[in-house]
Amino acid sequence: MSKADSIKARLKNLAITEKKQFDYLLMLYFIERILYRISVSKYRDVFVLKGGLLLYTILDDKARATKDIDLLAKELASTLDGLQKIFKEVCSIEADDAVRFDTETIRAERIKEDADYEGVRIKVIAFLDKSKKTLQFDIGFGDVIVPKAIEMEYPSLLDMDTPKIKAYSIESVIAEKFEAMLYLAETNSRMKDFYDIYVLSKTFCFDGRVLYEAVSQTLQRRGTPLSKTPTVFSEELCGLKDKQIQWNAFIQRIGAKIDAGFDDVVLLVKVFLLPIYECILNEKEFFGQWDKNVLGWLHNAKVDLI
Repeated sequence: MSKADSIKARLKNLAITEKKQFDYLLMLYFIERILYRISVSKYRDVFVLKGGLLLYTILDDKARATKDIDLLAKELASTLDGLQKIFKEVCSIEADDAVRFDTETIRAERIKEDADYEGVRIKVIAFLDKSKKTLQFDIGFGDVIVPKAIEMEYPSLLDMDTPKIKAYSIESVIAEKFEAMLYLAETNSRMKDFYDIYVLSKTFCFDGRVLYEAVSQTLQRRGTPLSKTPTVFSEELCGLKDKQIQWNAFIQRIGAKIDAGFDDVVLLVKVFLLPIYECILNEKEFFGQWDKNVLGWLHNAKVDLI
């Protein structure tokens, strides 16, 4: 049996054990193996993992599984030719995983302005013998990470050499999603941002000072206008019928096991982020500890930050 056939057999067995589709696991395998190549390349400190794939990993949230890979490129020019050349170099790295990336068809293009963010999109075709998938990278530039990028060991499906990569801090994940909520206001149809902040606030404790800095620096970096009455915290937002419909459709689409309505989610986002936003708006300092157990900010108290 060839290496590729052996890996296919193992993925099929895993699909049966975990009650997942083989195609779904094949895509995750390709993503893992290209991240591994980035991790052993000279660009390991240049690319920082963010977005849905990061949340899927740190939360072990199968509802947030994604086929796209979001990266921040640090200290790297956003030229299409340059990025295309880098990915051809990365995809040429050999590894004992039977995966082959078609370097001849790698293409880079500008992400449209109405996408989640401006940047560069790169598509790579991956092969495991004759099985193939197209991987999509969305690469952003110039954003700030607070307190700093973390070192992350990306999990391996089949216990192979694991990718050790740079990743966003959770604080900066929240900050960028919150910034999108403020900027898009009532036109926001990105229910994933509400969902992610809701889940993160119920899963982790936070040092308020660090989260304050992450939000403040992200808003400043992106030039986001500040309002005394942002839509994201308003009762009117909860009452919008189209938002309720969008929320219910989103939850159904991703298969999330969550019984919270959209109004419940907005309320928790308000409790979580309004105190920080008001301090930024009024140019005041913020200190406190977010306790995931009581879902509130504690002052003059220490909380185990896990």
